[in-house]
Amino acid sequence: MRAAPKNILTDAEAGRHVIRGTAWRVTANAGGIALGVVTAALLLHHLGVAESGRYVTVISLVAIAVAVADTGLNIAASRELALRDADDRRKLIANILGQRLLVMPVAVGLVVCFAVLAHYSWRLILGTMLAGTGAFVAALAGALLVPLAVELRNARLALVDFIRQAVTLVCVALLVAAGARLTPFFAVLIVSGLAMVALVPVVAGRRALMSPRFDRPEQRTLFATALPMALALGLGQIYFRLVIVLMSLISNARQTGYFGGSLRAMEALINIPVLIIAVALPLLTAAARDDPARLRYAVRGLGEAGVIAGVLLVLVTARAAAPVMVIIGGAAFRPAGAALRIQVGALVFVMLYQIWSGALLALGHQRELIFTNALALLGLAGFAALLVPPFGAQGGAAASVLGDALLAGLIYWRLHRSTGSVMVSRSFLSRVALSAAAACGVLVLRGLPDFAAAALAGLVFLTVGHFVGMVPEEVRVAFSRRRPRGPGA
Repeated sequence: MRAAPKNILTDAEAGRHVIRGTAWRVTANAGGIALGVVTAALLLHHLGVAESGRYVTVISLVAIAVAVADTGLNIAASRELALRDADDRRKLIANILGQRLLVMPVAVGLVVCFAVLAHYSWRLILGTMLAGTGAFVAALAGALLVPLAVELRNARLALVDFIRQAVTLVCVALLVAAGARLTPFFAVLIVSGLAMVALVPVVAGRRALMSPRFDRPEQRTLFATALPMALALGLGQIYFRLVIVLMSLISNARQTGYFGGSLRAMEALINIPVLIIAVALPLLTAAARDDPARLRYAVRGLGEAGVIAGVLLVLVTARAAAPVMVIIGGAAFRPAGAALRIQVGALVFVMLYQIWSGALLALGHQRELIFTNALALLGLAGFAALLVPPFGAQGGAAASVLGDALLAGLIYWRLHRSTGSVMVSRSFLSRVALSAAAACGVLVLRGLPDFAAAALAGLVFLTVGHFVGMVPEEVRVAFSRRRPRGPGA
């Protein structure tokens, strides 16, 4: 009699796979950051401040639709697949694909309607349609790739992430060389989406290509569980985009362009916590069902890793923000460096609330996320309305940080009611503070070039952190032959 296949999500090595998978995705994202910086530099230099602001506004609008109808539903599907037997998953994937065909066109249509009602120019309305079509194609590919996340085969997903960025860079470079105006750049998303579709049989096998299904019982189950979850995650993703949409309505083109440049630089960094929770969600879901102690242990450990990553990014960007914006957009974008230096402070809060949101999703408490995100979204709109008119791009950046801090506090409040304390410990925070203080000593040295000071500050932070025990044991063990200790093992 053949033995039952091992469930990787409940195996003792699951944590190791999650950490290594996260490393693969973040490494690919780091490569994507490099490609994205080159892409952004080409765009901003070619389009200029005002046109770049318009480009980022449209991309942000479409990203809101993607957050609900693609990213949100993919994470919801990942949770649902983690709870199913292997034999039942193929049928579910076909219905998930059918769900995308139903939901994504509606989401894209809504953002196009918003562009019309907001009296955007015909170029921006057409750009919204083109970018939305690209997002639709990418959503179909994403639905077919969801099983790789559940099976913790994250190296293959990392490859898809990197190639998509590379295709985007090549297309933008060709358009810049051809002297293209604004509108054709929105069509780049269609090409990168088609590249993702072409990669599906390569990374997931030919059997991953399938026809959509619309089984009514399965679709009812998916919509009942996935739509609230997608709405919750969508509201969270709107945070990253809402301020520039508001600025396009209440501020001038130059300040919107500065904030758009800062936002463009932040995009790849914001993806890091999203990638972390996408990798960890299947494990958290299995733990929420079978072992609450393991769930608390995992959430606390992910929180520690998130704080380290967030503080590291803040330290590095604090000194490098202005020269980065000059490299990306030219001297005209130097004022955007001040906005970026403020906005990057939100990363610590984003890291934490994404992880805590993942825990609530694993518990099936997506309605709690809708409640908290809706409250904090109102707060963010209020912060933007108060700070953008007098302070422009810097006011928008400050509003983003305040909104993310409010959201993190609200989400932890609801999570604590369900799981008990999962906050990182005070002793851990003291080690992070000690390491950060040592790095700040490097940042204030004026004799060093900005990039050298930023890199040295990051190195000092990690080195001091290593010696004071800041890095979680699970991270060190994941890349060694030792087995982890504690409830997460």
